[in-house]
Amino acid sequence: MVACDDDKKTPATAPSASAAVSVAATPSAAPAPKASTSDVISKTLAAAVVAWNSHDPAKVAANYEPTGKVVIPGFPDTSGRDAIATATKASFTALPDFKVAVTRVFIHDHTAAFEWVFTGKNDGPNMGQKATGRPVGIAGASVVTFDDDGLMKEEHRYFDLPTEQSQLDPKAKAGTFRAPLPLPTAATETHVSKGTPDEAKTLEQGNAILKADASKDDKALMATVTDDYVWEDYSAPASIKTADLKGVIATYAKAFPDFTLPTTLAFAVDGFFVAEASFVGTQKGPMGTIKASNKPVSSRMLDIQLLKDGKCSKEWSYSNGADMLIQIGAMPPIASPPAAAASGSASPVAAATPTAAVKPK
Repeated sequence: MVACDDDKKTPATAPSASAAVSVAATPSAAPAPKASTSDVISKTLAAAVVAWNSHDPAKVAANYEPTGKVVIPGFPDTSGRDAIATATKASFTALPDFKVAVTRVFIHDHTAAFEWVFTGKNDGPNMGQKATGRPVGIAGASVVTFDDDGLMKEEHRYFDLPTEQSQLDPKAKAGTFRAPLPLPTAATETHVSKGTPDEAKTLEQGNAILKADASKDDKALMATVTDDYVWEDYSAPASIKTADLKGVIATYAKAFPDFTLPTTLAFAVDGFFVAEASFVGTQKGPMGTIKASNKPVSSRMLDIQLLKDGKCSKEWSYSNGADMLIQIGAMPPIASPPAAAASGSASPVAAATPTAAVKPK
C-alpha cells in the first residue's frame, strides 16, 4: 500500500539548467560608492542655505554636531544646537525677510572657507530696540571644519558689525560705510583642493606675500601686487587699489608699529590663496580719531587672494571691526548672543570709530 501511494505522488520538478544558470549569474547588489568629502561638505552647505532661507532655526542647527560651535570675533561664542537655534531665530525676528546666498566655496580636506551675502529689512524689534525699517546687505565669510558625516564641528564667522550698524543708522553719512549689497543670484562657485604642484607653488607665493605685508617695507609690499590690483576689504567703505595701498598700510603701521600676521590656516586652490590669520599688535599710535590706547589686540580675519604670475591681483578680506574697537576700549563689550547683536542690537559703536579698514592687507 505504501508503494502504491508513492506511485500516486506527483514527482518533484527539477529546476531547469537555464534557471540554475540565471540564479547563479545574478550578482549581489553592489554597495553605493561613498561620497567624497567635498561632496558631503557641499551637500551640508546647500542644506544650511535652504534652512536659513526657510527661516527654520532647528534645521539650521541640525547641520552642526550636537556640540558644534559658532565663533564670531568680538562676540560671545555660541555652543550646542539649542544655543545656535536660539541665536539664529533672533536674526529672523529682526529681519523678517532675511535671505542669504553663498557666492564662493573653497574646500581643503575637511575644511571649507566660503563667502556669502545676507540681506533683509529691519522690520522687527530686537533686544529691546525698535525696528528701523532700513535695509541691510552684508558680505561675510565663514571657515568651517566638518566631521566625516558632513556635520559642522566649528564655524568661524566673519562680518563687519560697524558696517551693519551704519546701514541701520539714518544719521550715518553716505560714503563712510559700504551701502547695502543686493542678494547675489549667480550660481555658487566651488573650488576643491587637489594637492597639485601648482597649489603648492601658489601656497608658497601666498605665504611670501603675507610676510611682505607684515614687513612694513614699502618696496617689498608693492612688489607683491599687480598694477591693476583691487582689495575688497569689507570693513572699509570702498575698494582699495594699488595707488591707495601704501597709505593704508602706513596708517596701520603708525597705529600698530609692532603688528604681525600669524596664520592658523592656509591653503591654495585654482590660483587662490586662502588664509585665516590674526592681526596682532599694540596700539601705540592714533587710529583715525582714536588716540593711542597702548593696549594689545589680536583680531582674527579671513583673507582670500587671487594670484597672477606670483602677485596678488585681487583680494577679499573679512573681519569684524568691532573686535578691535572693543579690545582698545573704543567700544563696550558685546554681551548679547551673536546673531542677535548682528541684527543691530549690539551697543552702538563709539563716535570715534574710524571708517578705514581695521587691519592692513
